[in-house]
Amino acid sequence: MRSHFVVVSPSSGGAEKRFFDVFTALRRGGADAVLIAPSSLVDQLKADHQDRLDIADALVPVTMARWSRIGFVLGFRRLLRNLPKGASFHYPLNCLWPLHVGRGDRVTMTVADCTSVPAPFSPKRTSVWAWISFFFVAGIDVLSPAIFSAMRGYRTAGKMQLTPGGTFLVPPPVRNARRRPTVVFLGRLVPGKGIDELLDRLPSLWASLRDRVPADFAFEVAGYGPLETEVARRATSLDKAGIPVSFIGYAVADALLGESMILLSLQQTTNYPSRVVAEALMSGCTVVIRDTGDSREFGTDLPGLVYCGAGLDPQELAERILVLLQRIAKEEGFLDGVRSAAIARFGSDRYLDYFRDLTGNTPP
Repeated sequence: MRSHFVVVSPSSGGAEKRFFDVFTALRRGGADAVLIAPSSLVDQLKADHQDRLDIADALVPVTMARWSRIGFVLGFRRLLRNLPKGASFHYPLNCLWPLHVGRGDRVTMTVADCTSVPAPFSPKRTSVWAWISFFFVAGIDVLSPAIFSAMRGYRTAGKMQLTPGGTFLVPPPVRNARRRPTVVFLGRLVPGKGIDELLDRLPSLWASLRDRVPADFAFEVAGYGPLETEVARRATSLDKAGIPVSFIGYAVADALLGESMILLSLQQTTNYPSRVVAEALMSGCTVVIRDTGDSREFGTDLPGLVYCGAGLDPQELAERILVLLQRIAKEEGFLDGVRSAAIARFGSDRYLDYFRDLTGNTPP
């Protein structure tokens, strides 16, 4: 049965990238699958992944001059008329189950929100819609262990499965760039990601590090979002005060992480299963994770991954950074081991087998 991954989103964020990796690996493994998305997202995926031209023909755009949810629904509905009935459709985001009524399609969905439990009286409309969708789909993939646990009493719980391992990535190419002693924050610049708290603590953090790090040590903030202007202003102010921090705006994750030594993942609610954590480790970059929510689901057996307290104590954070810098400097092959272990964890075939089963697309 052909699998159709339908991504109802105009641009590429963590969830969209995650499913593009799943789709890429399934296609390369011989699965009969296509990815349907707004033309803006398809164009962005092709531009950002020149190494995946082998699957470009399997990307099906819904042509749109500008993004609107209603516009996508109408465009996809026209496309759906030309697709065979009884096919398999998986929605990583925003399930459009009403379009499949009367077609006999197999419809499955993912609950990708790790902060809000789908419920009929949720203050988030997307969470209410997800709860309604549960009654009309054949299977439900749940990304967050906490969200999965909270829904175990639902009438539709029998349809639910927890994503194995949380995150899947196609391994990034090996980069031979020189590693710089930089600590990076990479992600969307929105409330709850921890960037504001990091900037608050940088003066104290730098005071604990200043005499104990290489001369070219620096902090870098990369990303985009509604806090971008404020983050840039604060970074400039801190730099003028003698703290080595810069805001570099949007950055390609593979390139930045391939030349950095440490990533900070500091989300307030939970850091699991944050894509950027897996991206960093698979690039051979170590990670400090804020110990909030389900963050410990990443485990304690991955080399190069350490936790810091939820309060982001500057002294504790400094010690975590120093331990990683010392290991990188003294242990030959340490970062190669970080990359190898992460590829084994986050590039596992069991993840692909799970989605084959979920979508009814068995291997050839």
